[in-house]
Amino acid sequence: MFVFSALLLAFMGVVPSILASPGYGKDMIYGFDSIQLSPNLQWVPCYDDFTCTKLEVPIDYTNISLGTTGIAFIKLAGSNATDDAESILINPGGPGGSGIDTLLTYGRANAEMIFGAQYNYVSFDPRGVSRSGLSFSCFGNNTGARISFARIHRSGIANASDSSIERIYHSSPIYGSWCDSAIQSTNPYGYYVTTPAVVRDMLTYIEAEAESLGKPKSSAKLWFYGLSYGTVIGTTFASLFPDRVGRMILDGVVDVEEYYTNNWKAQIAQGDKMVDSFATLCHQAGPENCSFWGPSTQNITSRLDSIMSRLEHEPVPISGLATGKLPTLGTFADLEGLILSAGYEPLASFPQLADALSELERGNASALGGVVDNFSTFPDASSIIKCADASGRNKVATIDDFREYAEYTAATSKYIGSVYPVALDIIICAGFRPSLVPDSMIWQGPLPPTSNGTSFPILFTSNTLDPITPIVSARRMSEYFKGSVLLIQEAVGHTVAQQRGSACYFNHVHAYLAGTVPPANITCPIEFVPFRDTGVPTMPNALKW
Repeated sequence: MFVFSALLLAFMGVVPSILASPGYGKDMIYGFDSIQLSPNLQWVPCYDDFTCTKLEVPIDYTNISLGTTGIAFIKLAGSNATDDAESILINPGGPGGSGIDTLLTYGRANAEMIFGAQYNYVSFDPRGVSRSGLSFSCFGNNTGARISFARIHRSGIANASDSSIERIYHSSPIYGSWCDSAIQSTNPYGYYVTTPAVVRDMLTYIEAEAESLGKPKSSAKLWFYGLSYGTVIGTTFASLFPDRVGRMILDGVVDVEEYYTNNWKAQIAQGDKMVDSFATLCHQAGPENCSFWGPSTQNITSRLDSIMSRLEHEPVPISGLATGKLPTLGTFADLEGLILSAGYEPLASFPQLADALSELERGNASALGGVVDNFSTFPDASSIIKCADASGRNKVATIDDFREYAEYTAATSKYIGSVYPVALDIIICAGFRPSLVPDSMIWQGPLPPTSNGTSFPILFTSNTLDPITPIVSARRMSEYFKGSVLLIQEAVGHTVAQQRGSACYFNHVHAYLAGTVPPANITCPIEFVPFRDTGVPTMPNALKW
């Protein structure tokens, strides 16, 4: 969706260590299994500095006889937060990203840098994700079937013009069949996890929060920071409930019409400009900071082009002896995937990409091992949610649709265009049965979502060069929400927060939260530069979408 904001959570290795602290406090909990569902917000101490709750919500808001499910929320108080402080709800992206894992990893220091210290920071696992209800595995415990599907679906990928397109297309129904079977046998409400349903859960949350403070439900307003797919959630909420927007910052903006129709074309618009930026920044950094340095940007791109040309015609064997990994082939698609992944976090990944390219020039292709294979490691929730959201509107459903889409992306970007359909895997939705997604779960409003005016203007934000959610999408979505403004950060990478923003950017965010909307189209100068500022920690990733 932007093409997957992520490989898997970069911080997944951190959270288990947090969970494994059972004796820290007498009444402290380190998980959600013991928390009882409640229609009220019954916060309990958790994970040392946090509080947790599981909000009981209807499975289907139009048919409450189906029963209820639970949505897991976590809260962290700012160091200057008072009892009546506003709570900022955060969604880190996805779909399928865990907001709870994100907030556990962000911690107070990062949250206060972004928002200020006077707020509560709240996040959640949307329905169908991780600790919340309605999540399920399409393959269940059948690991062998999952591995077999991944091998069939990913093998032989080379470019947009060969038989791999047909292989990917014809293998996609396998995945949908397993998911549909799980719905029909053990998880009847597993597709009740669409974005409109998540938005209704968020409304339920803010109304429960208002009641907990002794205020009427009707006074409840949403304060929200959404990144990447979180901007789909935000615009959907603002379209359905424009009078309930308290503050809304949407960072790394998705073209929501493309999302709901599963037709991702605008998203690739800045892919090659990202590579141009890599070459420029590498050259400016000098040979001491960029291992793929050249005497000109043209020299750098020319050498990259030569590497890609060789790989396109002749994959490189990778024995795995030096790394201890399984043997494989390094392919043209793997290199495109490496370039695409670097576009998410250039501060951290541009130097790594330079190292990989430098090694490739010397004949060492180990960095390419398993890059495309790793695209299969996304949780089922990611595909389930995006495919359920596109139910009945899927514009990439036939082999001709997919071939046209793959040809378009390949023609649009020479550096990531061939692998883009593989990474995004939008064709996976062709195998799902739309009839299993009830109308009550499907977005019924205009495309893209729109509003003639929200109760407080939306603040859209974008980097000048975002290869995953380009600035053109932010401009377009802002046009559909009257009174909204666009705040621009001069930077390359996916979402402003992920690239650490700037003092200028966060000053405007703080002022906006305090009630001052910035003038439209302000551009904040770049503060953190890839290769130069390699020691600057980036934000933890959710799903790279």
